[in-house]
Amino acid sequence: MKEKYDFYNIPNNYGLEDYKDAVDYIVKRYCKLEGLISIYIWGGQFTPGISDLDIVFVFENGKIPAMPFSKRIFYMMNKKYRYIARHPFFYIDKISFKNIRNIYPDAEFKLLYGENIKINKLSERNAHFSRIALMCDIITRHYPRDFLEQEIAKSINARDMLLRLNSLRHSLKSMELIKKEKNKRLAEKLNHIELLRKNWFKSNNFDLLASLNKDAIKISMDIAENLKNFLIDNNLVKIHTVNNIEYNGARNNTLFIKNWDKEISLNDMSGLIRNNKKFFSILPIEFAPQLIEYSRYKGPISSFIRDRLKGDLKYEIKYSSIIKKKAMILNKQAELALKLRHSDFVAFFDFGYRNKPGINNFLLNIARGLRD
Repeated sequence: MKEKYDFYNIPNNYGLEDYKDAVDYIVKRYCKLEGLISIYIWGGQFTPGISDLDIVFVFENGKIPAMPFSKRIFYMMNKKYRYIARHPFFYIDKISFKNIRNIYPDAEFKLLYGENIKINKLSERNAHFSRIALMCDIITRHYPRDFLEQEIAKSINARDMLLRLNSLRHSLKSMELIKKEKNKRLAEKLNHIELLRKNWFKSNNFDLLASLNKDAIKISMDIAENLKNFLIDNNLVKIHTVNNIEYNGARNNTLFIKNWDKEISLNDMSGLIRNNKKFFSILPIEFAPQLIEYSRYKGPISSFIRDRLKGDLKYEIKYSSIIKKKAMILNKQAELALKLRHSDFVAFFDFGYRNKPGINNFLLNIARGLRD
């Protein structure tokens, strides 16, 4: 496989103590920020050398910190800690964090510093709708894009692929919760992913990594098909017009089409990449109402989505109340990040939105423009 693929960003063999040191450093460096009341880690189970750190900073509502320039820039951490953290931190206000189950119904958060905030529970019905909305977001943002582009280019970001494959495992488990049925056929693939991550530094199995990336394309398309069918069969989304919807989201372009077929769509997406044309994820029209619902509200994320949607669609959607709550949290995150001049992840699902204020963001946006 190493002859057929270019592998880069090969994982560094850091240990568990390195991860604990990185967490301690981050807490110590940032815990005295004005308005900060809590620091959480999302998950907290590390596969050393592979895992990244999802650190969540919770700020008091209405108290916007005067963050010092040196602490505002994530990239000023040393090389090892940057590698372990991998991406800037998530910023969120207290009220939004208390309602985080509307975004992630099953996520686990471990308190690292400060106030232990009580997270509101969802009813069984709303938790069900939250899982559906989350899965729709993940597909729109990541599937099959994360795997398809690297397969066709024959260029695989090794560490990111190990992270993305782990995310795919969680997606499959979420689909089992949504449909209330086990997928025994994929159990072996899930086991391969878990073992590859745990044993990476013993095996460096690039053959299996490339093989699983190829498998992930089909699996992610199966997830999209299963969710589409679930929405239709349970009358959760009804489409009343035949129009396609186009979304131009800055490296997150999507075409939502009627009568979607996974094999035809996969072939069309592959052709766009091979012909060096603007790449669009091609997904079922049943996923478009959620993006349209996001665009109906006030705030940076909603406005960004609204300005990049093309086409008119008449539809009915049964879980719009959850989408509204998600949109409120996303917009508040983006507003907080805007005031803090935070780079990169301004919200849990940014749909291509990036901050502009600040020198760091200015340079990052130039780099992204050159890559595009």
